[in-house]
Amino acid sequence: MANASLQSFLLPQHHSFVNTGGSHDSSPSALLKLSTNNSGSISFRLYSNTSPSVTTTSTTNSSAPTPVTPAAAADSPPTPSIDLLGRQLTAGDYRQADETTRTLLIELAGESARRRGYVFFSEVQFISTEDLRAIDKLWKEHSNGKFGYSVQRRLLEKSRRDFTRFFIKVGWMKKLDTEIEQYNYRAFPDEFIWEMKDDTPEGHLPLTNALRGTQLLGNILTHPAFEEESQENEAAAEESATAASQSKDDNKGRERPKFMKDFKPNYSF
Repeated sequence: MANASLQSFLLPQHHSFVNTGGSHDSSPSALLKLSTNNSGSISFRLYSNTSPSVTTTSTTNSSAPTPVTPAAAADSPPTPSIDLLGRQLTAGDYRQADETTRTLLIELAGESARRRGYVFFSEVQFISTEDLRAIDKLWKEHSNGKFGYSVQRRLLEKSRRDFTRFFIKVGWMKKLDTEIEQYNYRAFPDEFIWEMKDDTPEGHLPLTNALRGTQLLGNILTHPAFEEESQENEAAAEESATAASQSKDDNKGRERPKFMKDFKPNYSF
């Protein structure tokens, strides 16, 4: 403000101020000249009779504000990463781990998903097998094998790919207190279970929004990342079924003879 006032006083001319040193001598002891130019610079020039030296000081008036680097917001969320997910799961913070998982899928699905803020089912294919397996591995390791996408895939297969049965099995739907057996979706986030308890349903976490349809969830659970494990589970199930069938056949030959079937012990004595 002072600089602008000084310019209005000086423009567009030169001004001189004379210091006579308090004497009545007509010869000044010092002469101060102020001048400005069109660029807004103000120059001060001091001429002294006792010394041939000249002192010059210049200031520039600029209407441009001084750039200020904004301070990082103290409450800004940390950048999502596999390491962050691991730390949250280690601490048992399943609520934040679920949010980080969702954000990671958006980051891994590509630029379009990042701009949009959510993943289309058709973009799941762009998530690498390694990344999806890394996320799943952390969930299983920190839940004693109770949570994770591969766990959910196994439960979906056991539900014969019936998503309503699957939602009930993993606890995403709750039973209503009605005479007729009915279920409804849980309200996010308060009605979901964010703790590892004995009665926490298997496969309850991580969550995947299915209100717009089940295609996104279906594409995640059928991703090639989980095909190998799914095939192993199917082979184990077939082996178990075969063993059960053989055991049943073996028992047929070990049935009690007819006379033993007809024999009725007498405990009247």
